[in-house]
Amino acid sequence: MKNSIEKDRSVSHFLKGTDFTTLFSALIASAYGLALVYSATYKNLSAGKIISSDVRAMLVSVTMGLIIAIVVSNIDYEIISKLWPVIAAGCVGLMIFTLFFGVAPSARQDAKSWLDLKIFYFQPSELLKVGFIISFSYHLDLVRDKINKLKTIIPLVIHGAVPIGLVILTGDAGSALIFLVMFIGMLFFARVHIGYFIAGICAMIVGFAVAWRTGIIGGIQRQRIVALFYPEQYEDVMYQQTQGKIAIGSGGLLGKGYLHGDMTQAKVGGVPENQNDMILTVAGEELGFIGAIAVVLILGFLILRMIKTGMGARDNVGYLMCSGIAVMLFAQVLVNVGMELSLLPCIGITLPLFSSGGSSSLCIYLALGIEFSVYRYSRTPRDTLFYTK
Repeated sequence: MKNSIEKDRSVSHFLKGTDFTTLFSALIASAYGLALVYSATYKNLSAGKIISSDVRAMLVSVTMGLIIAIVVSNIDYEIISKLWPVIAAGCVGLMIFTLFFGVAPSARQDAKSWLDLKIFYFQPSELLKVGFIISFSYHLDLVRDKINKLKTIIPLVIHGAVPIGLVILTGDAGSALIFLVMFIGMLFFARVHIGYFIAGICAMIVGFAVAWRTGIIGGIQRQRIVALFYPEQYEDVMYQQTQGKIAIGSGGLLGKGYLHGDMTQAKVGGVPENQNDMILTVAGEELGFIGAIAVVLILGFLILRMIKTGMGARDNVGYLMCSGIAVMLFAQVLVNVGMELSLLPCIGITLPLFSSGGSSSLCIYLALGIEFSVYRYSRTPRDTLFYTK
């Protein structure tokens, strides 16, 4: 009888500390994403297959991610933050391993930034994002009383440059941009003086100009940037984005109906990678403006939820971790949507929880697990499996 009461109490405490609002929002996003990926791939299914490999990989990654998130939510985030040297070393080591043994799937021959695990491809840079949020949050908290001193800013810049440099070496310019936005955003939430941001922006402009003039930015990357301003001269480069805009526009307000997309656009390869980087085109074409804006609103809600949880955290580390997750999601949404609307170059960034990328979904749920931990321990410090005294 006593054991039964204790078990009921532990379950009650577990449920009390769970952030169901964020959990259900993430699951809704994943379910919506799975429906869109299924629609984008079902026409190309071979005989006898019920779902595509993209849908299967997404189902597995979401399921695994959910389990990981629940486990992580029961570990005090302070413990996680103090393990930053191990986490950082593991992530950096995995990236170095990728430099030598990374592969490039058929759709992304320009970037050997995946590991072939035989069952599925894994992109270590996605895990590096979570590792960076943990280590950089701890670093920012460590120097919070002298955050605006130059001798503090320089090590922070070096800290931010490490993941950016690693992903550039693997040929993944898109992830490098995400890390740059994450770095800047976390500095903003850490309340770094505006003067440093102005100096940083000026430095980036000068650096970009030098890289452009010297040819460091060249090849397809250069073409993708120029094509935004002269699309008629770079029809091949802009093909994916042009087809995507046509698909979104053809859906009108309410769309053509689920599984009824135009065969010349969002089906049969009309929009390359429409199950992945261009997933918003499927929503826009089949479910219209309403369906597309729903995607953005769900993700916007999740971002705001991260910020709210951070604002209610019991300490600065929890605040910075949640802020970092919010910035990561915001950066990916901004770049992906901007890319699909031809406002930004096509650089291969997935739409969080909606695109078919298994690595992305798995690591986002890992990040959400950290937010769950902050939420739980900021309200019920001892109602969990692991806690610090």
